[in-house]
Amino acid sequence: MSVGTTYNLEEHGFCFLPKTFSNSAVLSARNGLWSVINGKYETGICPETRFWNLGDDINSIIKIDKPHLCNRAVWNLVTDKQFGRCLATVTNAKRIQIWHSQVVWKPKSKEDSGNAGWHRDSQYWPFWSKKGLYTAWIALSDVCSNSGPVRFIPGSNHWKDLSGLDFFDKNLLAQDKILKQKNKKVDIVRSTLDKGEVSIHSSLTYHSSEGNKEDAPRVGMVVHFCTESAKQIKLKGENSSYLNSLNDDNVSPIIYKA
Repeated sequence: MSVGTTYNLEEHGFCFLPKTFSNSAVLSARNGLWSVINGKYETGICPETRFWNLGDDINSIIKIDKPHLCNRAVWNLVTDKQFGRCLATVTNAKRIQIWHSQVVWKPKSKEDSGNAGWHRDSQYWPFWSKKGLYTAWIALSDVCSNSGPVRFIPGSNHWKDLSGLDFFDKNLLAQDKILKQKNKKVDIVRSTLDKGEVSIHSSLTYHSSEGNKEDAPRVGMVVHFCTESAKQIKLKGENSSYLNSLNDDNVSPIIYKA
């Protein structure tokens, strides 16, 4: 994991867990995700959304939403009870519920193909309040500084929203200028992880990643989870029914309850 300073979820907006998953669990989940990427859905259930399809640029980030519905090994990974206890401990929660997941498979990048822009997760979640929402990033490959690791800005979970920043914007130089205009000093921590290790960040923490310069893909399982502190926001129109699946344990499992 990232060497040096110990980071606190409340203060810095992110933290790191030691190795949480065995090599066999990592391999099984990785193979399961590769099946999902190739359109093979073991459970017969399709993922919620595919942002990459067969035939698309093989150097682009492969992002697919809710692959835990499609493959049993992936489901077993995100619903692991020890994982749930770890998340509850670090967030001081009495309940942990998985409400969304993503596979982010980053092949060796060409030019800016592997860039993911600075953003905070909350900007995409109008149906949630600000508290009690976190993301766990499970390394399913060894992630070094050249692999395009997730980058965090310590303390950015306490910032006001910054306009002009977006996950899908690959122009990191332009985004860096926005950051410097708003904050004179910006520290960046790279989340280098061994497979089986986990980073956790608040929905308010700004993060991004650069391209993968390694030959091997950088593979991460993204798990969005909420605690009992999270509150739904009632919406009209688009996204008004998005959280209806919270009542379905087969979609949004509770993996820890005190």
